Amino acid sequence: MPAITIDRLDIGIYIQYARRTQLIEQVRQQYHLAEAGMIPAQALIVDLYPKLSELEILLGLGSTIAPWAYFFPPKSYASQRRSPFAFHRVLPIFGTSSDAEKDEEEKLNQIPVSSKEEEEEKMSIKNALRKIGELNGLLRFIGGRIGQFLQG
Repeated sequence: MPAITIDRLDIGIYIQYARRTQLIEQVRQQYHLAEAGMIPAQALIVDLYPKLSELEILLGLGSTIAPWAYFFPPKSYASQRRSPFAFHRVLPIFGTSSDAEKDEEEKLNQIPVSSKEEEEEKMSIKNALRKIGELNGLLRFIGGRIGQFLQG
């Protein structure tokens, strides 16, 4: 059997290479991969729809267990989505922050406590909500400084 050299290769190899190269170029043009490097690092795309893998992690399901139900977000969910250009919070609030604090305080005061352990849990919840409020305040401060930076 004679040795295979480049001059003895079938022309089909070159045609296949040209077709594959052409397909790669089409994909690059279709997905604008040449322009992908011009997207700034600060760009943020927020996808708030839950993925099946995230739900499995959240619910503690194993990856080998098939899910028994799929569900869609509520119809009003799309109108509740925030813009990717908006700033985020650790825990979203409805209304003003003082209204939210009053509402949280009222709801916590309505919880009946019958033991010392429950009182400690209630205090832990109050501390957690206070820390979340502080984090939201810091995020608002950072967002304000980012806005000032972008303006000038």
